[in-house]
Amino acid sequence: MNICPSCQGENPPIYQFCQFCGSKISVDTSRSLNAPQEVDLDKEHDFDAEPYDELIDIVPATPSATPTVPLNLTGMLGEISVQVNELAASQLAGVSLDSSEIEPLQVFTAPADFSTPMSSTAQGISNRSSSTGLKNIEYAGKTDVGVQRDRNEDDFAIIFQTRSISGSNQISDRGQRGLFILCDGMGGHDGGEVASTTVVNSIIEQFRPFWIDTLPGQKKLNEIICQANQEVFSKNESGQRESLGRMGTTLVTLAIHDAETVIAHVGDSRIYKVSRSADAEPQLTQLTRDHEVLNQLLDMGLDLDTALARPDVHQLTQAIGPHPSSRLEPAISYLAIAEPSLFLLCSDGLSDNDLIENNWRSHLLPILNREVDLSTGLDNLMELGNKENGHDNLTAILVLCEC
Repeated sequence: MNICPSCQGENPPIYQFCQFCGSKISVDTSRSLNAPQEVDLDKEHDFDAEPYDELIDIVPATPSATPTVPLNLTGMLGEISVQVNELAASQLAGVSLDSSEIEPLQVFTAPADFSTPMSSTAQGISNRSSSTGLKNIEYAGKTDVGVQRDRNEDDFAIIFQTRSISGSNQISDRGQRGLFILCDGMGGHDGGEVASTTVVNSIIEQFRPFWIDTLPGQKKLNEIICQANQEVFSKNESGQRESLGRMGTTLVTLAIHDAETVIAHVGDSRIYKVSRSADAEPQLTQLTRDHEVLNQLLDMGLDLDTALARPDVHQLTQAIGPHPSSRLEPAISYLAIAEPSLFLLCSDGLSDNDLIENNWRSHLLPILNREVDLSTGLDNLMELGNKENGHDNLTAILVLCEC
C-alpha cells in the first residue's frame, strides 16, 4: 500500500493521487501495470499522458455571460493527442495500444445562442467491455426552458472517457469512467445562470486529476463541492447581493469509475435509479433525499400532514452559493453497479408532482429493457415533463449501464 504523506491514508500501490485528500503520492517507479507488464515512470509526465481515449461532452444549458467552457478543452486537442502518442512510444515499454479501438478526442458544446424554447442535448455510447463488470455505458442529456419561463437557469455537463490497453502477453486493461453534473440555478437577475455555470465548471476542473486511478474519497469530494460553493459565495459577496437576490444553485453529480459510482447532491435536484435483476421485479429507487423543510420537519418527528400544511414546506435547507462553505453539508454516498441500471439525474422542473414515480414504468423501464433507444426515451421524458409540469426549466441526464 502507498501511504499518503499528507493524511496518512492507505492507497493501493497503483494510485498516483490519494483517494482521501487528493494529495500527490510518491509512486514506486518499479510498479507494474497489470504485471508483468512494466511501465517506466522515471520520466516526468503529466496525467493527461495516460493511455486513455476520451469522448468528452460538455453542454452548457443556457446562454450566459459566463459560458460553460471547462478546461479550454478545444485548445488541448492537439496537445493531448501528441501526449498519448509519445506515451505509447516512450513511456509504455512492452505495452501497446490497440489502434483499432482508439477514438479521437471529441468536444461537443452547445451553440452560443439558443432559440426559443431554449434547449440543448448531448449523447454518446461506449461499447467497451470492462474487466470490472460493466459491458457498456450509454448516456444522453437535455435541458429545456419549459413552457412558462423566458430564460433557462439550469446547466449540465457530461464527460466520459474510455481506456483500452493491451500487452504483448495478451494481458489487457479496459475501463470506463464518466462524470455527470446537473445544476438548477436561482437568485435574482442572471444569478441562476451564473451560479449553475460556475459550479459546473468548478467541479469539472477539480475532479479531473482523480480520473487517473479512482473516484475521490468522501473527504475530497466534500472539499470539491465546498470549493465550488465558495466561488459562488464570493460572487455574492463582491456583488453585494442580498436576500432573494443572492444567487445559488442545486447540484446533483454522478461519477462512474468502471463499476464503482459515487453520487453527491445539494438541494432538491434528484438522482433516480431503475434496475432489474434475474430474480426480482424491476424497481425505481430515489438515491437522493431533498434538502428541504419537509424532510427536516419529518426528521424532527412531525407528522406528514402537519408538515405539509406549512407554507414553507418546500423551501430549500441546503443550496450552493448563498452561505459560506462552513454551513454546507453535501450528501455523498458510494455504490457498486451489480445489475443493469438506468440512472436519471433531473432538476425539480421534471420531478415535481411525482412525475417520475408515476411514469417510470412507461418512460424509463422501456429504455432499460432496450425497447426504446436512449435518445428517443429522453425526448419522450422531456415532452412528458413539459406537458405535466412545464412551470419551470427542466433538465435530465440518462446514464444506461449494462453489466
